[in-house]
This record gives sequence, C-alpha cells and structure tokens, in this order.
Amino acid sequence: MERKRTVDWMCIGIEKVADEEAHADYTFVSNVYEPDPRFRSRSMVVGQSTGRLRVAKATGEITLIEAMPEDQDDKRFQRAARVIRRHWESQEFPERTMFACG
Repeated sequence: MERKRTVDWMCIGIEKVADEEAHADYTFVSNVYEPDPRFRSRSMVVGQSTGRLRVAKATGEITLIEAMPEDQDDKRFQRAARVIRRHWESQEFPERTMFACG
C-alpha cells in the first residue's frame, strides 16, 4: 500500500488576522506530511496548509471564508470553528489559540 500526503488534524494553530467591529477573522494552519524517503514507516513535514474563517461577534456564527487545501472533509475547519466558538461564548477573541488532540 502506497502512503500518501496527509494534513494534520490533531494540532491546528489558529491566529487572528482581522478584528473589525462586527467580526473577527482567523487563519487555521496544519502541517502537511509526506512519506520520508529515508525511512519506510515514517512521514516528514513538507509544509503547511492554511484556511480562513470568520466569527460574527454578535451571534457567534462562524463562516468558512477560504477552505484549507486538502481538507475535503472539513475536519480541520470544524475543529478550529469549535475552538473559536468556545472563545466567543466567553466573549473572547484571542490573538492566538489552537486545537490540540491527544
């Protein structure tokens, strides 16, 4: 079975890139892995993949502005949105936060 390129879903960095009166925009970033040619059973980081979301400050509605490449199932967006939603519930709009699993 050939191993392929993957995008991390267990550690997602989230950073505020715009803060307006009505909304805040955040990028969410995950590492991209490809098979390591030196070791058959390992992968290595070859870059990062980025998406962008917006949270409405009044309602907490979260909108995907720019999909993360290779996130066909929206798993990374959903996880980032959940983190931002929890901050919104406390009326927090942090400069940086993250989703971490495990």
